[in-house]
Amino acid sequence: MVSHNDAEQSRCRTSDETPTERVETTASEEFAPDRTRAITGRSGSKGVDRRRFLQATTGTAAVFAGIPGTAAGWRSQASYSTSDRTISSFDGTDLATTLYTPDAGGPNPAILMTHGWGENRRLASMTASIAAGYAENGYVVLAYDSRGAYGSDGISAVNGPNEVADARHLIDWLAGRSDVETDGQNDPKLGMDGISYAAGLQPLVAVADDRVNAIVPRIGWYDLTYSFVPNGVVKDSWLTFLLAAGVFQTLDFDPGTRVADRIFEWYHDAIDTNRLPTDAEEGLEQRSLASHIDRFDTPTLLIQGWDDTLFNPNEYLRAFHELQARDVESAIVFYEGGHAIEEILVSPDDRAYLNDLAVTWMDKHLRGESTDVPTVSTYLKQRDEWRTGSQFPPADVSMTAYSLENATERGNPHIERWSWFHDTEVTYEWHVGRDIEVVGTPEFDLAVDVAGPEARLFFDIRHDGSDLDAIGKSVGEAARVDGPGRQRVQFEFPVFQRFFSAGDTLSLRISTESLLFEESTHTDGVTVLPSQSEIRLPQRPQ
Repeated sequence: MVSHNDAEQSRCRTSDETPTERVETTASEEFAPDRTRAITGRSGSKGVDRRRFLQATTGTAAVFAGIPGTAAGWRSQASYSTSDRTISSFDGTDLATTLYTPDAGGPNPAILMTHGWGENRRLASMTASIAAGYAENGYVVLAYDSRGAYGSDGISAVNGPNEVADARHLIDWLAGRSDVETDGQNDPKLGMDGISYAAGLQPLVAVADDRVNAIVPRIGWYDLTYSFVPNGVVKDSWLTFLLAAGVFQTLDFDPGTRVADRIFEWYHDAIDTNRLPTDAEEGLEQRSLASHIDRFDTPTLLIQGWDDTLFNPNEYLRAFHELQARDVESAIVFYEGGHAIEEILVSPDDRAYLNDLAVTWMDKHLRGESTDVPTVSTYLKQRDEWRTGSQFPPADVSMTAYSLENATERGNPHIERWSWFHDTEVTYEWHVGRDIEVVGTPEFDLAVDVAGPEARLFFDIRHDGSDLDAIGKSVGEAARVDGPGRQRVQFEFPVFQRFFSAGDTLSLRISTESLLFEESTHTDGVTVLPSQSEIRLPQRPQ
């Protein structure tokens, strides 16, 4: 065994190793260019827009490439050792792992971790630093490459049944170690932590295996159908980027291995038809906590970024409300970051706050310490400070209606995607009459007249009309509207928190174009009907 700050990794077998593991490194596999056609869509009936692909990957790849400063923020700095090893899973598939063991005496509780999609257990700085931080706080940590990713063999099915079974097998493996504290035979005191793809796996494992005592999913999903096709609109740029990242993480471009063929089929059908195929919807439901919420009872600390364009904050807020309604012990944290460029800018102090909450959560549920975590922790961007509370939104928030009829209309209410005569967007502005705080989930109730068979509309709420002050990104939410004729458009806009001063401008932009979503290919334009339209904002006086 070696200290964590040594350059070499252990290559020797320890007394706790089992016959199903070996300490070695899986060899890299050669690239074969055939799989690129599955990513670009060139072999299909419809290609992927290269402009959109670059726009989807450039601003958000930071989450996958490694985030500076993530190692900061653990309250203890105790020493630990690491060793790389290969563990054979339930079906003989080899999984590449790294074991972190505290140098202080044990036994100690354990943390099981994997990584974000397109990453691996060691090169992903967020995953590696979280694992190291737990080890510094006296936890045994097993981090592993997910099935089909980098050092691990097998075929990735995006957190399918085999990925869940892999995690359960690794729990068995940890239970057999003498340095892992247990609650009984084959029952380790165990928690799970991880970001994005790893966050989505945690509740699925907890539903399948009650040995998971607590989880800390970070910037993950609640309902994958909503994540990728919110309100019926395909989020094509993220789908394209994620599929590409999944292929690169396998180090193998052979379509018959590493990423399941049906993942490519789902992607092709969604891009080709501008709709989510029925079998894909069923697959996404199977991989979502929303479909298993009635059987879920594991203490959960949800950590979600305000700025996330892949899994927007509505995901974890909905999960939090469902867990609270079912009396499942839970807490939620909103911070400035997520699958967005803002993740790079998270300060060491804010990382420290997030990581301290995580280890405190584990100390309570794995060690039985009399510690506690605030039910709600909210980062206030404009004030650069944290606020805690017992519920979200706060109890004194009420919904306030903003009628489009009473707004200043910037542009023509008839908008079209392709037209020489009409604009692609229209904006409605209100002047704020007093100091207010908007905090919670806005509700949209709009009336439109659809000229063609259907339309895709994209919405953004702004503060003083500035892109830099946009509440969301270039698009906050999307909605599909079937036509022709007059239709109502009703949905929840992504949750946000914002202070407005008297005299500020609050605006709503409605557009037919988007950089993140599939636009309509069968539209003759949409006319917004202001006299029958309003948005409702959750607000309170400052």
